[in-house]
This record gives sequence, structure tokens and C-alpha cells, in this order.
Amino acid sequence: MFDLTAQEKKVIIALGAFAVLGLSVLAYRTYFARPTLRVAHSGAGPGAAADYKKAIDGRNAVNINTADVSKIETLPGVGPKLAKEIVDYRAENGFFLLKEDLRKVKGIGQNKFDGIKDFIVLE
Repeated sequence: MFDLTAQEKKVIIALGAFAVLGLSVLAYRTYFARPTLRVAHSGAGPGAAADYKKAIDGRNAVNINTADVSKIETLPGVGPKLAKEIVDYRAENGFFLLKEDLRKVKGIGQNKFDGIKDFIVLE
């Protein structure tokens, strides 16, 4: 049907193998490699959730999955440029699943993350 040389056939087989491998990795990362969130019983009483909510509200925590640039700027050490980077990253990659995912944003290193991690929430 096609007049291909032996080398061209090998290249086509190799490209097909790489395509299958790439799709396999994509499927694994999409469907199997999701972080599992487990709820551990803390032994706290029934009002613990309300106390936690009060503590979060009291320190003006920012939900980085829904906050706009002006709200993110209220975080310590975050200016307008970095707040825009966070919003742009979220628009490209979707919601943050873990607080540590914030470190993937250009301009947020370990020290900056350590300074703001207590002031952010994921809801």
C-alpha cells in the first residue's frame, strides 16, 4: 500500500509507541495520581468546626481559589504583580488542590510560601 523503507517503518512504530506512552502518562496523571484528602478525627468537640471558621475569619484568610487580585494583594509580601501571577496561574491550570501548589507560581519560593501559608485557605 505505502512504499516505505525499513527505516521509515521503524520511525513510524517509534512515534506510535511514544504517542501511546504519552497518552498513558496523561491518563495516569488525570485519573489515578490525584492527591487523596483524608479527614482525620481530631478528637475535638462538635463546635470545633465553628471555632476553626472563626479563627480563619479572624485573621482574614484568603481563599486563593476564588479571590481576585485585590484580595490576594492583602497577603503579607504579595504585591500587585505577584497577585496577578497567582490569578493567571489559576486561570491556566485550574484550582489549587493543595496549599503547596502555590509554590508552582513564578515568584513564590519557599520563604514567601512559609510567610503566607497560614493566611490562605482552599475551599
